[in-house]
Amino acid sequence: MLDTLVNNAYWLLYAGTVMEGETALLLGSLAAHQGLIDLAWVIIIAFAGATTGDQVSYQLFRRFGPKMVERSETLQRRTTKARRLLAGHPLKFIILSRFFWGLRSACMLALAASDVPTRVFAPANLLACALWATVVGSLGYVFSSWVTRIVTTMDGLSGRAPAVLAGIVAFMVLIVLARRAVLKFWRSRETL
Repeated sequence: MLDTLVNNAYWLLYAGTVMEGETALLLGSLAAHQGLIDLAWVIIIAFAGATTGDQVSYQLFRRFGPKMVERSETLQRRTTKARRLLAGHPLKFIILSRFFWGLRSACMLALAASDVPTRVFAPANLLACALWATVVGSLGYVFSSWVTRIVTTMDGLSGRAPAVLAGIVAFMVLIVLARRAVLKFWRSRETL
């Protein structure tokens, strides 16, 4: 099975970066750190996938975005926040929005609904995707040694590994719940 994954790693990376991004790129960086694939190709393919996904999303959102936003209160809220960030700084916004995990779709909707033309968006997005692929791919590669050490340590815990893993999962769930509570609190204050 590992051979099949390695043989198709670049295609999987491309598909993953078209759709989501960070997870696929970080997994590709980890595979490069393990010597299974080449980091330079990981960055190049992540750039290509991210660019494809962003360009297609931008064009689709220009066409269908307003109807999507009308139907979703969450998208309305996120798009409003993104439009505030966009105001007066389209180039900075295009470049930085590539790094806004969790807000990228809203940013793309805000861009598509704004007066930023494709001739401005396309080259700025190429630069943003190149920076993103290089920075995230390189950081993923560097921190892969840390991940490898954690996995090795977990392996050494043998019988205690499930308990440690359950603790890590519980901690992550607590972080997510705390974040939701804080966001809910701030949203309630915005309506006052």
